[in-house]
Amino acid sequence: MRCARFALGALLLVAAAPRGASAQGSVGGRVFADDGRPLAGARVAVAGTPLGTLTSRQGRYLIDDVATGIRTVRVEGAGFVGVEAEVRVTTGRRAHRDFAIGAEVPVNGTARVIGSRAPHGAPDELGVAVDFHPARRIAESAQVEMAAALNELAPSVYFPRRQGADLTSGVRPFQLRGLSPDHTLVLVNGKRRHATAVVHTSGGGAFAGSSGVDMNAFPLQAVSRMEILRDAAAAQYGSDAIAGVINLRLRNTVSAPEFIASVGHHFPDEWDDDGSRYDLSGHWGIAIGPRGVLNLTGGLTQRDPTNRAGADPRDQIVPGDADFVDHGSVIRKNNEVPQPTHRWGDGESTGRMFLANFELPLGDAPDAAQLYAFGGFSKRRERHSDLYVRSMDDRNWPQIHPFGFLPTFDSDTRDLFGVAGVRGTERGWNWDVSAQYGSNRVDIDLFDTLNPSLGPCLEAACAPRADGISGTRDDPGIRNRTRFYAGSLENGHFLANTDVWRRLDLGLGGGDATLALGASFRRDHYLVIEGERASYADGFRASQSGGIAASGSQRFTGFRPAQAGRRGRSNLGAYGELEAPLLPRILVSAAARYERYDNLGGALSGKLAARLGLSEDVIFRAGASTGFRAPALSQSHYGHITAGRREDPDDPENPTPFEVGEFPLETAQARALGAVPLTMERSRSLSAGFALTPTDNLHLTVDGYVTEVDGAIILSNPLSSKRVQRLLADYGTESIRFFSNALDVRAYGVDAAVDWRRRIGDASLLELGGAANWSQVKGRCPGDDIAACVEENPVLRDETSAIYDAFDVFHLEEGLPDWRGAFRAGLSTGAFRFGLGANVYGAQEELRAFGRGEHPNRIRRLEPKVTFDAAATWAIGGEWRLTVGGENLFDAFPTRVDALGGIFPYRSTSAMGFNGRYLYTRLQASVF
Repeated sequence: MRCARFALGALLLVAAAPRGASAQGSVGGRVFADDGRPLAGARVAVAGTPLGTLTSRQGRYLIDDVATGIRTVRVEGAGFVGVEAEVRVTTGRRAHRDFAIGAEVPVNGTARVIGSRAPHGAPDELGVAVDFHPARRIAESAQVEMAAALNELAPSVYFPRRQGADLTSGVRPFQLRGLSPDHTLVLVNGKRRHATAVVHTSGGGAFAGSSGVDMNAFPLQAVSRMEILRDAAAAQYGSDAIAGVINLRLRNTVSAPEFIASVGHHFPDEWDDDGSRYDLSGHWGIAIGPRGVLNLTGGLTQRDPTNRAGADPRDQIVPGDADFVDHGSVIRKNNEVPQPTHRWGDGESTGRMFLANFELPLGDAPDAAQLYAFGGFSKRRERHSDLYVRSMDDRNWPQIHPFGFLPTFDSDTRDLFGVAGVRGTERGWNWDVSAQYGSNRVDIDLFDTLNPSLGPCLEAACAPRADGISGTRDDPGIRNRTRFYAGSLENGHFLANTDVWRRLDLGLGGGDATLALGASFRRDHYLVIEGERASYADGFRASQSGGIAASGSQRFTGFRPAQAGRRGRSNLGAYGELEAPLLPRILVSAAARYERYDNLGGALSGKLAARLGLSEDVIFRAGASTGFRAPALSQSHYGHITAGRREDPDDPENPTPFEVGEFPLETAQARALGAVPLTMERSRSLSAGFALTPTDNLHLTVDGYVTEVDGAIILSNPLSSKRVQRLLADYGTESIRFFSNALDVRAYGVDAAVDWRRRIGDASLLELGGAANWSQVKGRCPGDDIAACVEENPVLRDETSAIYDAFDVFHLEEGLPDWRGAFRAGLSTGAFRFGLGANVYGAQEELRAFGRGEHPNRIRRLEPKVTFDAAATWAIGGEWRLTVGGENLFDAFPTRVDALGGIFPYRSTSAMGFNGRYLYTRLQASVF
């Protein structure tokens, strides 16, 4: 009964839903902007049902098979205030309702479509490429994590499921257009979002040492739409926007309480069923007085772990006791160690999230000032494992872990942000003044581990300290343990903005221009809190074999006092933006921004974009810009250093201490190898594309781009050559990593998207759509050779000390598939909606060994893969919706590689993951 739990969950949700359907009618009409022009592409939907459509070029819409009675019809247009109205639907008749919607009041000086500070009715009206994903499309992705939904909606986004990568396994980064996670700016309601506190030193991808934004700290149900600006925009929005901008627009309308409950489970063919997922979320839009609104959203999530690890073929307790293993399966058992020893899959995760969005006019006049505030809190507990330590390993004590141990992270991620401001209109100027605070904190605990240097002593301290004699006064007095607090990381900022904009009559043939100006002050901070002493102490106890025991909690030592502390910096910024229709069919925009950091100096960037409309159906767009990104505080000050000892041949009784790990740039060790303070990354970007709408039912966009980044910041390789050791001889350091402006890179590619819809008879609507991205990342120098483009270190000039070696170069160029695609089909008929989807992942390659020549095993190809999804939704009555669906229905997996003797069968660099088939059911209900 492999599907018992899933079937039981589905039956319970079906049983909870009310029965009955009413007679049906239809709703139709037109949608206009407040200036009288018809709006094309606006979304019109019947609240609480899957019924909806998009307006035609004349602004017309028609929705059939609407249950009779009083129904709420909602209209949303990109850059316009969402409106809704009650419509009486009668049997067999069409209820007529026209809508006039006005441009949204700007937030942060911006219009409600990212990419421009002038109001626009559709993304195609801009001179840059913007994707617009409404809440319905986000929900149809069947994801409960924002980053996973983003990966399915936008093929230019890449979100690998990293495993065995320290803290990165719990806070996974995403990339846009092949660039660093730090190169994408994330906004919420147009406000800058703070980055995660995690520094992705292990498994972070090609741009080691990045941080990016934790996208999974938001409840999906709080988002009314997602806007993705696929164009460099540092000149408009500031640092980090080299690859593009993602803006999450929160729901802000009055609505009945709504709850969504879902349950799902993985059912792979070749692995045990596992990975149950339970999710409950709710939303309520509450009227505050006659015109105010408060939207509240909360969510609870529970994800059980998955495991796709193969059996461990190595000796475990004593030499020669290895199990006989074939292709990851145990054929003959020779020891008592349970298999598999590792965990290769999603960890256990439990989260709770809350978000509020509040708006209140401060008067009855239409142009009265408006008070607004939004913010939220989330706490997520992640349990994910690192690499297994065998019983016979010198990092273990069999008296504590007789069968070895699997170190497991038990990390709590707490995310807090709040924004408050006032906006209004005065003498033709729209203004917005706001302040905000945001922080992301990760508390790091490890369990099922130990500190080998403290000995096999859980009840009483037995570590001798440096004199090697227990019971003397210099003993550390620390008992060993299997759980440690390793410390905490926190990243946050305070930000204040003042923004103004207005329409200007410049006498141009195309209409009024829009001028926007603004200034900001930001204070960033980064905090490292030391772990408990036992998590990093060296007790000087010999290992179980009599050698030198490792110190600190395995496999992640605690932060030491020297690494702890709080760092901060401030910056001031100012921008100006002018958008002007030179002629009725030609729109030009220009922007400039200057920011000055108290520790880095200033940066000036600019952008120019243009849109040419040959007709209502054919538009061309192009843009050119310069940009910058200030190094994160963590990249200058993060350090995670582990102490060790090695035997000294000249003095065997006194082992030589040494340190390994990530060293902050201000340390003498990093400076000895040529480390210098980080400078700003500089970028240049070109883009061009077109959009075609040959019929009301068909829309096509194609956009090409190239972005060059000078001085991209990366974390070096672990440097431990003989030459490095000579340079570090005075510091007791054996291996070191540090940050540097090491790379000059070029990312280029093409994005394409198509949407087609057709009405079938009077009762059904067929929708087809797809998007694809082809991209490359190369060095920005002759021959596109990244290795030749690496900035030369003034001290480390030879290949044996390369701070960025051939493995890194190959992973940066080939670690992501050259192309990605996402395709979908939907059929709405009456109270039912059926959806199909396909996600295509192009081939990847990995370098297995150094060396020259075409050795047949030097490069391994990871074959292209396709996953298929399907879902069926039933609108029960007027306010209930039941969905049953599946992801990866045909149980596709990445190319099997059987690394480490079959322990790790799949690479975690693939965005398709390797959990296998997932089936789920979801019930959505409005209370009244």
